[in-house]
Amino acid sequence: MDNHSRKFLRTAAAIALLLAACGSGRQEYFYQTLADADKAGEITRGWIPDDLVPSSSRDIHLVEELSPSMEWCAFEFLPADSLNLRKNLKSVGALPPSVSRVSNPDVSWWPEVLRGNLDVAKISKAGFQLYVVEKRNMGIYLFALDLSKGHGFFYFR
Repeated sequence: MDNHSRKFLRTAAAIALLLAACGSGRQEYFYQTLADADKAGEITRGWIPDDLVPSSSRDIHLVEELSPSMEWCAFEFLPADSLNLRKNLKSVGALPPSVSRVSNPDVSWWPEVLRGNLDVAKISKAGFQLYVVEKRNMGIYLFALDLSKGHGFFYFR
């Protein structure tokens, strides 16, 4: 094998390793509080919408995918904050097509009932109310909230 062929094979192997290391392009993060997520830049970069997530949010799990831009987030909040939370969200009985199917983020903390083709009745039976927020020129957020227990999930697409 000549030098050119060896160089080509080394370059191809390096590219293959790089692509394997990148995996799905998803990154997972955990923050104890919303303030910690803010310090890490999640609000500034737009991964956590501080106008939609209560200031009391804690135990925040986040999966980010850059291309295509998707995000899955779980958080807990004080049930007393549910009024403030709901005033910015629109309750839905039927899901918009763009969020009627949720990709599996492949993490243990994301509920099974919020994976794949979503069934509004099953989600409701699991104790969650559904809300959506469409942000112009950005995308749509689907929130599943258990307001009495202070558990929330959102999916962004």
